[in-house]
Amino acid sequence: PRVVARLAASQAKTQEDVARLFAAQAETQKEMARLAAAQATMGEEMKRLAIAQARTQEDVARLFVAQAETQKEMARLAIAQAKTQVAQEKTQEDVARLVVAQEKTQEEVARLAASQARMGDDLARLKGDRLEMKLQGNVHSVLGPRMKLRGTRVVRAAFPSVIIQEFLNAIDSAADDGAITDDQRNRILATDLIVSARRAGATQTIYISFEAAHSLDEDDVRRVSETGDALARVFPEAEIMGFIYGLSINERDRARAEANGVEVILERSEF
Repeated sequence: PRVVARLAASQAKTQEDVARLFAAQAETQKEMARLAAAQATMGEEMKRLAIAQARTQEDVARLFVAQAETQKEMARLAIAQAKTQVAQEKTQEDVARLVVAQEKTQEEVARLAASQARMGDDLARLKGDRLEMKLQGNVHSVLGPRMKLRGTRVVRAAFPSVIIQEFLNAIDSAADDGAITDDQRNRILATDLIVSARRAGATQTIYISFEAAHSLDEDDVRRVSETGDALARVFPEAEIMGFIYGLSINERDRARAEANGVEVILERSEF
């Protein structure tokens, strides 16, 4: 009976061990199933990684291509920049040459302007000389309608230059005696035209001074007035008259002439 009991206990224990083995085997199978599932999941993940890696490689390849294009573009930009710099330097050189040329042009324009101004002055002098020549040659017809004169004679003319010696001697004597100043003497000798005459039926000498200009102005009035004042000191017994002779005068200067006792004679033409 003891042996049987031990066998029964051993068999029961064996059955428990077998049950535990079955349970363990079941757990193992479950674990194997989980591992298989995990392995399948890993496989899918590996596939996705492989796809991602392939895409990454493609992206890297595209990046290499893009980098190569960028390098080419940078090279083209560097060449273009170099050309631009050369062109800019050339432009600066051209600008510098233009500045120099402009300065030369301005200098030339200034010279031309100065030359034109001189030509204008020369032309004005020529016209003035022509007007003085006309006045000197026609003084009788110029004065004739205004007064009946006898013995009209040019005693001083600026152009062409005329000076009567006895007239010059009288002026120099007056300057030496202090009757007139050297400035007054010079004013008389600088006058465009001076004539001496007498009125018809009279014996008193008349000295008539003229200033001639295309456009008569206050300076002409002043000069002929100063000449008249100086002549009155040289020839205190003579009658003194002053005229300005030209082509035009404004109303203000005409009024100034009348206020100073200076008569105005206007010609229609210089010829």
